Amino acid sequence: MSTIAQIRPEPTSEPNPAHSFARQQLGSERDSLLAIFEPEVNLAVWQRACTPAIDSYCKVLLEQLALPLQRMLPIHDIASALTAALPAGSGKAEFVADVQLLADIFGCLMDCPQLGLRLRVLDKPMCPKFHTDHLLCRLVCTYSGPATEWHGGPVALPTATMQLQTGDVALLKGSGWEGSQCHAISHRSPGIKGKRLLLTLDPIW
Repeated sequence: MSTIAQIRPEPTSEPNPAHSFARQQLGSERDSLLAIFEPEVNLAVWQRACTPAIDSYCKVLLEQLALPLQRMLPIHDIASALTAALPAGSGKAEFVADVQLLADIFGCLMDCPQLGLRLRVLDKPMCPKFHTDHLLCRLVCTYSGPATEWHGGPVALPTATMQLQTGDVALLKGSGWEGSQCHAISHRSPGIKGKRLLLTLDPIW
């Protein structure tokens, strides 16, 4: 089942929608991500939980992934590149397969041959202020730790700040998406207690 959060933003100095109508779609099915193609949707989320094997390997990465893994890769090469670059550990094959699955889905949706992949361990907020991305669209998945927060209304209202859950797959529409210059999704890094493991994918043509 999908749920829809709707907002009619008020004028604000923050970068999220000033005068336009935007909504976010969240659902437990993979097809929920298709909502990103609806003109008024600026955030589409596939709500899911990772398997125990993936969770187990994420604990390995939290301790051993000292430097961010950042690559520009053909989509079909992502699994082999991760297999070569990441440390050994229980659940590695399942983790790599999951990243490849997300890459395949995103590449198909964006109709692109390559992706910019970033996998990093964070122990402090990378972008603590609400902002929009100046790109077409970005896939975000927090595999471990607190996930990305998004702005569902005027920033001055604390209840308007919502948060993704660990394991969720989110497509964030940026200002580079045609017609979205005024209502790209506004989001920020969460306050961190401990570490988080974050994957982002950007389309490359």
